[in-house]
Amino acid sequence: MENDLKEFLEGKDTKEATEEKAEYKEITLKFGKGLVGDEFKGKDGNSYRQIMIPPNEETKTPWQSFVVKSNQVHDNQFGKGMWCKLPENGSTTVVKHVAKGVDESGKTIWENEKNKIPNKELKAMVEAYKNKDKAQETTKAESKDALLDKIEKKALEANAKEKKAPKKTKSKAKEAR
Repeated sequence: MENDLKEFLEGKDTKEATEEKAEYKEITLKFGKGLVGDEFKGKDGNSYRQIMIPPNEETKTPWQSFVVKSNQVHDNQFGKGMWCKLPENGSTTVVKHVAKGVDESGKTIWENEKNKIPNKELKAMVEAYKNKDKAQETTKAESKDALLDKIEKKALEANAKEKKAPKKTKSKAKEAR
């Protein structure tokens, strides 16, 4: 008993506890308020919120969504967005609506397709807008650089033409005055 107390006071038990906590890592997903659905009650009695994943223009994937507990979704203090934390090594079920066919009356029959996606991949899907913004910034910067290069070339050409052109002399009529 005395040894246990000494070990506890020395921090041996707390070291083991902190090592276990260090293994559990979370990732933060950031998304716009417009992508968060209304709160609803699940079959288990807990409240949940649906989060939409915008379509990817490159891969032509349709809108998808996933569900998290309402207490995991928070307002961003410094912006207009929202965020939630998920376990880094976990996975989340993502649902997308797929057109299965057309019925006799001409209505489209929709079916929910569910996939389990690792949370790291989910973060990339939800935050794809960040990469798009960065790509647009780089293209804007490149176009700005190209425009500056064109302006510099035009200025050099104008200077060269100016040097080649004969210099105009003042007329004697003006000098006589």
